[in-house]
Amino acid sequence: MNALKVAAVGLIAVAALSGCSASKNVLYLQDLTPGETVQQISQTPITVEPGDEIMIYVSCSDAEMAGRLSLISGTRRPQLQDGLMLSNSTAAMVPYTVNTRGCITMPEIGEIKVAGLTRQQISALIEQKVIDSKLVKDNSINVTVQFANLTFTTMGEIKNVGTYNIAKDNLTILEAIAAAGDLTIYGRRDAVWVIREQNDGTRAAYKLDLRSADFLTSPAYYVQQNDVIYVEPNSVRAGQSTINENTFKSAGFWTSMASIALSIATLVVTLTR
Repeated sequence: MNALKVAAVGLIAVAALSGCSASKNVLYLQDLTPGETVQQISQTPITVEPGDEIMIYVSCSDAEMAGRLSLISGTRRPQLQDGLMLSNSTAAMVPYTVNTRGCITMPEIGEIKVAGLTRQQISALIEQKVIDSKLVKDNSINVTVQFANLTFTTMGEIKNVGTYNIAKDNLTILEAIAAAGDLTIYGRRDAVWVIREQNDGTRAAYKLDLRSADFLTSPAYYVQQNDVIYVEPNSVRAGQSTINENTFKSAGFWTSMASIALSIATLVVTLTR
């Protein structure tokens, strides 16, 4: 009977340890307590770079001029909601492409340097350019700028790998991961890499541990255009390339072994009574 008790305790211990280990590997923000505040990092709004495409919608009293500046084609002006053109609009807008000099060329105005500016800064700049050029009779003008081709890419142990659009200025790493369907159960929460292009053509690599609140203050917390988010596989996934290695590293394997040992111990006790 003592052997049976020892085996049972062993099985329970193995199961408990397996559960604790799994939680530590899977849970996010393990060291964050309810109500705790995290130091705010300075937000870095996305700035336009050469090769980016932006949609510019100009609204003013002169509908024809507004359509020309907005590069609109269609039977009527587009319907906007929160700065975005609604899908049921019959008008089509052509994006402006930022050239290698960091400029766009607008009808009647000419070349405008926009590289290094945020959407809001570009809006204010174009508004002033239109006013200065006296293209409209009054100064009642509004300019809305939206991103057209800004994207980030997900790779590795993430459910939906691929390339996704950036639709707002302050997209966080958690929002980006959520858009891609979250990490798989095999993804390492402590090994999420963000590869970022720098303005000088080099690339920076940031390694994030989503289990710790420290990543909330990382420079990679806010996603930038062309970021690549790569999630490393855990040992179980990596071990699938070698069946034996994966088997011996599996918690399920050792739980099964403990269950077999318990069954054997029960049989031995029964036969020796």
